[in-house]
Amino acid sequence: MYKFRLMTESEKNEKDSYGNVPEGGEWIYAIGTNEEKYALFLGKMITLFGKPDDLSDDWENMYNYEIAAEDEDGKKLFIMIYHGSGGPSYCIPRHDISEDVRDIYVEMAKELVAYIESAEPADYVHKSVYYDVGVKITYTVKYGVARVDSELPEDFDPEDFM
Repeated sequence: MYKFRLMTESEKNEKDSYGNVPEGGEWIYAIGTNEEKYALFLGKMITLFGKPDDLSDDWENMYNYEIAAEDEDGKKLFIMIYHGSGGPSYCIPRHDISEDVRDIYVEMAKELVAYIESAEPADYVHKSVYYDVGVKITYTVKYGVARVDSELPEDFDPEDFM
């Protein structure tokens, strides 16, 4: 069992108990997951960790949470939860670690995602743009229900992306 919290400023400049820092990335949801699930995920993150300081209008770089996970022995592991090109994702160390240590990080990440998923989402509205194609996307969560509105640019032509 881990306790999860935002990293302190000093932790952001140090390595965790295993001497590692987060790198690489893994999608939390499979490709094709609906945007409503992404909107709810951010609402749950806001409930648990507050609104991110760097909340962006760039859909592919919408937010970033640096999380410290501490086990019963006081060992700290660092993980990053962010919204990237594939939606909600996480970063854990991926290189130059033993398979046993990698398994510890993977289990911690699974526990964190389950913790997030169990939270009630905060109400919020956030507007972003998927700049690759100019689509405006608005996430709205109200009373635990997500709504996603998308607006294509007037000159949008799907043929341009084939």
